[in-house]
Amino acid sequence: MNQAEIEQATGLSREVLRKWELRYQFPVPERGARGQRLYQAKDLPKLRLITQLMAQGLRPGKLVPLSLKQLQGLLESSVTEPGAPVLDAAAQQLLACLAPGSVPGTVRNYIAGLIEADGLAEFALHRLPAFNQAVGDAWAGGRLGVHAEHHYSDAVQAVVQSHLLGRKPKDLQQRILLTTPPGESHVLGLLSVQVALTLQGADCFNLGAQTPVADVLQAVKDWDITVLAISASLALRPDIARPYLVALRRAVPRRCAIWAGGQGFAFLQASPVAGVKAFDSTEGAIRAWQKITKTLPAS
Repeated sequence: MNQAEIEQATGLSREVLRKWELRYQFPVPERGARGQRLYQAKDLPKLRLITQLMAQGLRPGKLVPLSLKQLQGLLESSVTEPGAPVLDAAAQQLLACLAPGSVPGTVRNYIAGLIEADGLAEFALHRLPAFNQAVGDAWAGGRLGVHAEHHYSDAVQAVVQSHLLGRKPKDLQQRILLTTPPGESHVLGLLSVQVALTLQGADCFNLGAQTPVADVLQAVKDWDITVLAISASLALRPDIARPYLVALRRAVPRRCAIWAGGQGFAFLQASPVAGVKAFDSTEGAIRAWQKITKTLPAS
């Protein structure tokens, strides 16, 4: 089945199918003579079942590994996923701001209002991770277009960065450099860490996404960086993530700590890279920074 046929048969857009191929290794198409994706008809029943179960609130990451029989059992029993996250009112309102037919720019005003009401720290530590998950799930499930995901990302960055302007670091001698590996375009996890550490008084330099090792090394040397923070989402393949960290640790001076966070580096919990500290939360990075600033000589 070609791309148009599989889209029509399942209701899943080509963007969603490609994201699943990258993230979950399903469905994996073959390539035609001209390089076009050709899907196997045997995958169609499973794709249809997954689509039906997602309509009940289940997440694709939990469904894809299941067998056809297991998926059918879930559908027949109408059981929802145990412990499935229920979107709070704020996340529901955010998705409404991004839904088809919504007025462009509404999401920016909504985010700005939340920060004004709750403060930047509360938004970065609690709202932002939940919002990122909600938008990512809605996109993966085909309920939001890729343009809406990009609009959300741009809006968050614009509003948050405007709140960071003018903040003076407590110690100009201790600096943090933030970026993502080549192939990783998602930067909101990075932004969350930047906000949290800036509010702790750190001097942060955010290089944005997809910085090669050589450019990171040059920045570390030129700016005398204390901590290099790398973020990666599930979209980044492990065969890219690990070699990138290994290459950085070999190239970057030992005086500079390397931190890795995000679901794209989850493999580090079971298979660490020597000299790289893995974090599963922004709060962990905050505690580590506080420890560093207590042990480093005063400027």
